Amino acid sequence: MDTAPLYVIRGARTDDDLRQILDLQGANIRETLDENERASQGFVSLRHDLGLLREMNEPWPHVIATTTGDRGEEVVAYALVMLERFRGRLPLLDPMFERFDTIAFRGRPLHDWRWYMMGQICVAKAHRGRGLVERLYEGHRAQMASSFDLTVTEIDIANTRSMRAHARAGFEVLDEYRSDDGREWAVIGMGMRG
Repeated sequence: MDTAPLYVIRGARTDDDLRQILDLQGANIRETLDENERASQGFVSLRHDLGLLREMNEPWPHVIATTTGDRGEEVVAYALVMLERFRGRLPLLDPMFERFDTIAFRGRPLHDWRWYMMGQICVAKAHRGRGLVERLYEGHRAQMASSFDLTVTEIDIANTRSMRAHARAGFEVLDEYRSDDGREWAVIGMGMRG
């Protein structure tokens, strides 16, 4: 009988945690996957480097899911924390940050809320379908709710797996737009207290 792995949801603490996030990110970056894989499994759109990931990990760490594997403790999923101070550091995100200046959450302009950006989420292929997206966001709420009202992010609308997972986790679509490269994006938000 195959038993499901036990997962620990926690904050990233070490450079090894961050390197494993980067490995998982690299295995799921949009341009390395074929069209069928992107359509069925989803993808991430942005690469980070270790230095930036380390900076983003303070003062609130990225939320990760780990399990014990052949290499010891293995990062099998992550949901990054990105504060507004990183605006301008990743040019691909500039259009999203510009949209944040114009949109509302539950009838109030975004700038009236205490918000942060969920920087990216990814679950290793072998661990998908086990509720890790919801558990990572529970970790975000537990860590961030005392300081923030909501988290916002954007998803490439072609990433239907991610759109469905975020809807299940409690995100609402706040805006949709087409970027200069022709891709369509949904800006989504989730209240930290439901």
